[in-house]
Amino acid sequence: MAERKKKTVEVTRKDIAKHYIATIVLYIIILFGVMLCPVYYKNITNEKIDYSVILAFFLAGYALIAPIAYSIFRPKSILESRSLTILGYFKRQFMRGLPLQAYLNNIAPTEKEKQALMILFIQTFFATLYAHMLCETYIPSLQYNLDFIGVMANQAISDISSMGLLKGLSQFIIDTGDIWVRLTFTITTFVFLISYLSDSTFTRNKIKSVDTSPLGVISCLCCYYPVSILTYSFIKVTEDSLLPVSNAALLTVLNLIIIVANLGSLIAILRLGTKAGNLTNRGIVTGFPYNIVRHPDYSMQILFIIATSIPLYIGRNFSPFEMFMMTLTTITWIIIYYVRAITEERHLMQDPEYQQYVEKVKYRFIPKII
Repeated sequence: MAERKKKTVEVTRKDIAKHYIATIVLYIIILFGVMLCPVYYKNITNEKIDYSVILAFFLAGYALIAPIAYSIFRPKSILESRSLTILGYFKRQFMRGLPLQAYLNNIAPTEKEKQALMILFIQTFFATLYAHMLCETYIPSLQYNLDFIGVMANQAISDISSMGLLKGLSQFIIDTGDIWVRLTFTITTFVFLISYLSDSTFTRNKIKSVDTSPLGVISCLCCYYPVSILTYSFIKVTEDSLLPVSNAALLTVLNLIIIVANLGSLIAILRLGTKAGNLTNRGIVTGFPYNIVRHPDYSMQILFIIATSIPLYIGRNFSPFEMFMMTLTTITWIIIYYVRAITEERHLMQDPEYQQYVEKVKYRFIPKII
């Protein structure tokens, strides 16, 4: 009996055109949605930079490059176009003449539609957020931060010669602790922005699936603006210096812990590269530091929370109620990151590759402990 030849599904020009047009339509809707939303737009623009311009350039770049790339490479993912899936979902909402049950069935998205809608939301929400953070906070202060490190390095050399190595380095760490934190934030923000603005096999970060569980989404979003405004309204965070400590030795140690925590978080995010991103499975990373614990970034975030909470107990005269609220704040943020890790794993465990990874790397946060 003759062997049956496997049919090779080809991506046609019609497939490319439908996906391309659907994507352009969605991107235009998103761009105008951001620009026309007064509260959101107010917080992503200022008198110097209009962040919608970044999104407009991204849209223009996609409009010019995508047709050429699609025609040359003809990626199979076009056949599973999320853009067409999303537009198809909204089209169903306006179908008329249906029986009541059929109409109600159209309201609820299918799992495929739910995945597509959530991916679009995540890319839109976080890409805009990180563009704002980068251009509003980190890029404008980048040169100052680098210059400050240089000045303090020269001062440290002078201090070492006059006060000794230990005291000189200690003063350098105290003077530059917050600057190192800002520099690491600058790099991680840039990495996340690139990740959210890209989703392809070429950049090796094609989104395989997204977590749509309410607990997973809520625990993630409560750490970010604008949801964090609500979080902070219930969980107060001090607006004063993070390290109100007069003891130089303790201040040095705490600054060093904070620097190490942020450096560790940076290493973890750089190891993920373009796969970095909230609520998404873009492929499993098993190299250092992910061969030690499964959530090195969250481990460092929790260490940062603890290190910045300790000085408040030492350097403030709190009432018993204020002490209770501060302790509740610290515990709550630790729980938030713990829940994020749990919900993230619950989503990733659907991937057989991650199941094998969990068998090899037993601990979530601290080797041999938890």
